[in-house]
Amino acid sequence: MADSDSTHAPVASWMQLEHYVERLHAAARSPLGVREFYRRLLADAAEALGAVGGAAWRAGSGERLELVCQSLDPDAGIEVPSSAERHELLHGVMRNGEAAIHSMPAHSSSRKSTAVDFDALACPVPLPGAKPASGDAAAVFELWIPARAGPLAKQGWLDFAATIAEVASDFHALEELRRLREGEALHRQAVELLRRVQGPRDLTGAAFELANEGRRVLGCDRLSVVVRRGGRWRLLSTSGATRVQRRNDFTRRTERLADAVARWGEPIAAPVDAADGAELPPRLASAIEEHIDHSHARELACAPVSFTGRQKEASEDTAKRRSRKRFDAVLIAESFEAADKVAWRHQLVELGELCGPVLGRAAALDRFPMRTMLRWSDRLSILRQPARLFRALLILGALAAAVAALVYVPADFDVEAPATLVAAVERDVFATATGSVAALRVEHGQMVKQNDVLVILSDPELALKLQQVRGEIEAARKRLDALAVTRTERTLREQDGEDRLPLSAEQRQLEERLASLEAQRTLLESRRDALTIRSPLSGQVLTRNVQSLLESRPVERGQVLLTIADASSGWQLKADVPQRQIGHVLEAQRDEPSALAASLRLAGDVEKT
Repeated sequence: MADSDSTHAPVASWMQLEHYVERLHAAARSPLGVREFYRRLLADAAEALGAVGGAAWRAGSGERLELVCQSLDPDAGIEVPSSAERHELLHGVMRNGEAAIHSMPAHSSSRKSTAVDFDALACPVPLPGAKPASGDAAAVFELWIPARAGPLAKQGWLDFAATIAEVASDFHALEELRRLREGEALHRQAVELLRRVQGPRDLTGAAFELANEGRRVLGCDRLSVVVRRGGRWRLLSTSGATRVQRRNDFTRRTERLADAVARWGEPIAAPVDAADGAELPPRLASAIEEHIDHSHARELACAPVSFTGRQKEASEDTAKRRSRKRFDAVLIAESFEAADKVAWRHQLVELGELCGPVLGRAAALDRFPMRTMLRWSDRLSILRQPARLFRALLILGALAAAVAALVYVPADFDVEAPATLVAAVERDVFATATGSVAALRVEHGQMVKQNDVLVILSDPELALKLQQVRGEIEAARKRLDALAVTRTERTLREQDGEDRLPLSAEQRQLEERLASLEAQRTLLESRRDALTIRSPLSGQVLTRNVQSLLESRPVERGQVLLTIADASSGWQLKADVPQRQIGHVLEAQRDEPSALAASLRLAGDVEKT
């Protein structure tokens, strides 16, 4: 190859060219995007041929070319032709199916002291499987090289360009293969999704399957299904959750966002996105911002769904669709990592169009009376199969025979209850007053006689009251004695004042007070005598640990202190029958004139009765 300009990289040797080709082969076999692959292709080709820049174009719809990537040294002094001229030149190269070299003039404002012309090397990338020079190209790339090379060097450029074009063709073949595999995997996932969503007959079950399976198809972190119920929106299911918490803040925010998206009528992706480039209304923008702030999602996509058909109609414009369309559900997908919002929004729309009729069928079947009819239809479906019908009739006959046997066949009914062996004559000894135990005269197992002292209680407050009453009685008696002495005197004392009572009236008052105090003393002495508790009958003390339970202990009035039993009166078995079974026992006692038979088993003997 000829020498290039001293300011640019020298042309690589053949070994270096082979190294560049091998590196491009490795890049073609790796899962790179189209932009990244051609960026590497242009960088390696420019370094190999000493080019100052280049561009890569991909064939679009019709005759349109889409710029994939472009690089240019700003100090190269090259004047790139207009897009129309370049497109015409590149289309000609693509139709011929062979690489070509065209001259490009230097830019007039170049920083170099001497202007240098450039050669534009354009090379088509054939479609995978296309014949050479057939004109079927998947892309075309161009390199801008200083025009100081001879014909032999330029032929080397063309050969190298044709080699890397074949590598790029292999890349497109592998990319198409990857795309087909992804499409096949997506198709399988869509079939599985429809199979799972069509399984439940209720709307909640279908929404649950759509949320969990749809999240796996979309590859998002969370997918929520919100459905219109009457005039309100209700969150039916969220992926990863078995049930929806109706009072949760997330539920309320999601329902408000669904209402705003349904009113807008177009799929959206957030943040910083709006449907068809239009500005979002303040209500929708506020709902999206609030939801993202609280859920901490990096990306958000929402798509309204109609149960009746496709969401987009080519014959109507956006405003007319928004005003006429009534949406029945909204799908809300969230990702906590960065994602391709445009592709994500399209996938969510396709998912809604795919599953919308299925949700509509589930909503129709989930209404009354279809829900009740289907439930009974499922229960009666066994009548269509003779084997199951025979089995069902056999089970029903067995159940009817069992019920008849329970009603008409007599059988013994045993009632089990815990029982305690007690004496026939047994009395509880209660505390007659609130106080403390002053003396304990018996112990466990001791034999006592009727009226024997068992316990003596002490009541300091009662003793104090009794002492006060006795003092008042003594004072009243002394006053009466003094009045009796006074009456024996012949001369009466002068009245001290008009309010002083006559002597006889004061004496009567003291006599009445003395009678009242005597009655109080009698009552208090009876209460004091009641503090000495005696045995109500002759027998044996059954209470265990009497000393530790009662000695010097405070007691309350009515508290059970001791239990006395007359062992000579005989013994009886007292059973504690549960409340739910006592009715059967009472009914049997009314029906049977004789006593009911009973059997007992000791607590330590589990085999013999």
